[in-house]
Amino acid sequence: MSVPILTTLRLSVLALAAVLAVAPLAAQAPRSAQPASGAPPADSVALADSTAVPASVAVPRGPFPPLDPTLAGVVWSAPSDAEAAIADLEAMHQVGVRAVRTELIAETAVLDAASRLGIALWQDLPVEGLPAAFLLRRTRDATRLLTEALDRARPYPAARHFGLAQSSDTSDPRVRPYFEALTALAHDRGAPGTKTYYVSRFVEDDRAAQTVDLVLVDARESAPVETLRRWRARRDTPVGLASFGVGVRPGQPGGWRTLGTEAAQARTLENVFGDLLGLSDPPAAAFVYRWRDADADRIERDQRSEVTGTRFGLLGEGDEPRPALRVASGFWTGAQRVFAFDAGSEARQERRASPLLLIGWGLVLGLGLFYAGAPRLSSMAPRYFGRRDLYREAVQRGFDLSAFETSGLAVALALSAGVVGTSALRALARTDALVAATASWSLDGQARLTGLLGQPLTLVAVLALAYGAWLLLTIIWLNVVTGRRRLRPAQALSLAVWCRWGWLPLMVVSLLLGSIDAGLATVLAPTVLGVGLLIEVVAGYKMMWDLQAVTYAPPARAVLLGFGLPFLLAVVGLIALGVTSSDEVGFLWHLATRG
Repeated sequence: MSVPILTTLRLSVLALAAVLAVAPLAAQAPRSAQPASGAPPADSVALADSTAVPASVAVPRGPFPPLDPTLAGVVWSAPSDAEAAIADLEAMHQVGVRAVRTELIAETAVLDAASRLGIALWQDLPVEGLPAAFLLRRTRDATRLLTEALDRARPYPAARHFGLAQSSDTSDPRVRPYFEALTALAHDRGAPGTKTYYVSRFVEDDRAAQTVDLVLVDARESAPVETLRRWRARRDTPVGLASFGVGVRPGQPGGWRTLGTEAAQARTLENVFGDLLGLSDPPAAAFVYRWRDADADRIERDQRSEVTGTRFGLLGEGDEPRPALRVASGFWTGAQRVFAFDAGSEARQERRASPLLLIGWGLVLGLGLFYAGAPRLSSMAPRYFGRRDLYREAVQRGFDLSAFETSGLAVALALSAGVVGTSALRALARTDALVAATASWSLDGQARLTGLLGQPLTLVAVLALAYGAWLLLTIIWLNVVTGRRRLRPAQALSLAVWCRWGWLPLMVVSLLLGSIDAGLATVLAPTVLGVGLLIEVVAGYKMMWDLQAVTYAPPARAVLLGFGLPFLLAVVGLIALGVTSSDEVGFLWHLATRG
C-alpha cells in the first residue's frame, strides 16, 4: 500500500475525533490562556489508523463555523503520480482543506478529483524570481503554458485560479505588460470565474497590482495580519496570503516557547488563525505553508529551508502528522479553536552550532596547531609582517622556505575562501536574493545549487578547489612574468600565498552572517564578497612588487605587465558582467532597498 494511501487512512478520522472533543471544548480556557508548564495537551486529538471516509461523505463539522473555503488552504507540491496526488487530495479533504496552491496540474484525473472533493486549485506557472526584463522575455512561453492550462481546466470547476509569477520584480513597472497580457488571456479564454494572481515580494513598493485580479504575499516567519495591513495601507487590490507559518527544526526539544519546536509551530498557527478570524476584512485567500516537508520524487527548490535546516510541513518524515495539523484542521472544520501545548522552559532551549560555524572554527584551530608545528612557517611570519626586506631576502635566497609548510598555508587560505563564499551564498539564500542573482539559470541548475547550500561542507570543498586552481594559475603567471629566470616551487608559493593572509580574518567575520537577521545578512553578504575581491587586488599588487625585488625584474614588467594586465582584464570582465547582468543587479538592488 502506498504512503499517500496510508496517510489517508491515518488522517481520515481526524474530523470525527475532533467532534468527540466538543464536550471538553465547553470548558476550554480563552485563547490567551496558556497551560501550566508540563501540563499534558488536554485537547489533544489522536490521529490513528482507521478506514478512510469515502470522498462522497461530508466531513463532520464541529460547534464553530468552518473557515471560509478561501482561508482553508495549504501549499502543496503535487506528486508526479496521479494516484498519489489524488490520495493526497482525499487526505487533505478529510482534515478540512478546501484550497491548495500548487504548480500547474497536467493530469486531468487530479483536476477531476479536486472538483469532486470541492478543493480549489490555485495553480502557479513555473515563473519564479525573475527581473522585469526576464519576465517580459518569458511572455511567449507563459502564454503557451497558460493557454494549455486554461483549456485543460475548462471542464473542472476546481481550476479557476492561475498564478502568473512568483516573487519576481513587481516593484518595476516594466512588468505590467506581462501581467496585463496574461490576465486578458485568462479572462477571454478561461471558463467563467477564472482569476489571475501573482505572489509579490514587495509589500510597500509593488507596482503591478492593478494588472491582476488579486495579489498574494509571502508571510512565512512573519506577522501575516501586519503584512496584510501594510499592503492595504497603500493599495486597494484584493490581497491574500501566499504562505504563512513557521518552521520546525527536526529533533528540537522544548515546548511552544522554544523556537523551532513542533509545539511552537502549532501555537503560531493557532494565533494566526485567531487573528484572521478577528479581521473585519479577511484576506482573499490564505495558505498554510506547507502540506508536507518534501516529496521524494521532486527536486526541492526551497533555498531558505535548505540553509536554515527548517521544515514547514504539516506532515513530517514518513508523513507523520505534526501538532500543527491538528490546529489547522480544528480551524478549517470548525471542530476546535483552543489548544493546549506544553510551554516548556526557555532554559531548555538548545543552540546548535551550524556546520559552517564548526568548519570555520575548526579551520582556525587546525591552522593554529599547524603553525605551532611548522618552524619555518612560524619564522617567516615575523619577517613578512615586521621586516619586509628580510622576507624578500629569505624568498630570494631560499632561507627558511618549505614547500610543504607553505602548501599547508595555501590549503588554509583556500578553505578560508571557501568558507567566505559559502557563508555569503547561504546568507543570500535566506531571502530571495540568490534566486534573483541566478535568474538566468535553469530551474534544475538552481535546484542543484540549493542542494549544495544544504551541504555546506561540500560547498566549501568545491569553492576551495576553485580558489586552489586560482592560486595555481597565479603561480604560473609569476613564472611567465619572470621570463627565463624560473622560480622554485617554494619561492613561487611564498610570493603567491603570504600576501593573501587577509582571507583568514575575513573568514571569521563571514561566519557572523549566519547568526544575524536575514535581511541584514543579505545586504552584508555582497560587502563581504567585495572585501574578498579587494584582498585579491591588493595581494596581486604586493605580490608583483615582491617579485621585482626578489628577481630584479624591471618594475615595468612586474607591475605594469604582471599586475596591470590581469587587473585590466578583471575590470573589463566586471564591466561586461555588470552590463550583461544589469537586470539581475537591479533586482538585487530592489530586494535590498524595497523588499
